[in-house]
Amino acid sequence: MYNDQIKAENKIITYDDLYEIFSRMQEKLTYYKKIYENEKIKNSVLDYSDRVWTFNDNNSRLRFEVDFYDNTYITFDNYYTFIPVFNSRLNDIKKIEVYFSLNYSVDIGTKHEFYFQSINMIINENKMDIQISLSSKDKKIDDIYELIKYKILNAKEKYDEIIKKKNKIITIIGLAIGFIPALILTTLLIISSTMRSIYANTYIVYPLATCIIAYILGITISDSMLSKYYSSIIPEQKYAGYDYKKGQNIYKDDIDSFKGTSEIQIGKNVNNLDYRNHIKNMKEKYQKFLPYEIGILFFFSIIVLFF
Repeated sequence: MYNDQIKAENKIITYDDLYEIFSRMQEKLTYYKKIYENEKIKNSVLDYSDRVWTFNDNNSRLRFEVDFYDNTYITFDNYYTFIPVFNSRLNDIKKIEVYFSLNYSVDIGTKHEFYFQSINMIINENKMDIQISLSSKDKKIDDIYELIKYKILNAKEKYDEIIKKKNKIITIIGLAIGFIPALILTTLLIISSTMRSIYANTYIVYPLATCIIAYILGITISDSMLSKYYSSIIPEQKYAGYDYKKGQNIYKDDIDSFKGTSEIQIGKNVNNLDYRNHIKNMKEKYQKFLPYEIGILFFFSIIVLFF
């Protein structure tokens, strides 16, 4: 017998990951329950000394205990009653406790070997703890153990590029959004004779003013656009000291705590992967516009010199 404990840290564990683990547990339980029922029929007509059990079941089970946000708590002793609730109320789930065990004996006549193997999981929105108790002599559920390890080790990082480069992403999207209105505004200023003179005598003013306006305008818009997606996936703030010059407290992202937990996609985290993908798609979309906008700015910068 050996024990192990697996902790998921800085990982994104998806609905699909959980569903596959739960389903594999049920398949395993069903498989050995059938063996038990078949052997039970065969052994019923044999003398005790002639009976052979490869799996003599003693209350093997798969149980789910679910804590919901509406302060209800339900225990499911049947996988097939749990799964519809898991599928339909995923965003209502605060915590899932999973208890999977094979409790059995291997009997050949008067020789008996008893086994109790288990995998227990406590799944919260920000962490998943797994307790493993396996037999080194009978590896009936080692494959589930390996599946869980594989899912965790190969899961996407929670502290990913979407989080690390948040400011850069907001800037890229903001500049792409702000460039066109900024170009229009700074170009319309040519109507003023004073601005025409400034543009003509100081060639850097037009492109510089356009970039500054594009940045200010675009950042305001993009920050507003992305805040609803970032609000549930970014690190919490922690106190980082006091700025005596400004007379205010300083706060910064608590990266260590953020990386020390995971993002399990139940409850409040159900839509987080969609949010990350939406941010990524927006960044890729607007980033494509920037080279063209810079080219237009360069072209207009030459034109305004001759007004």
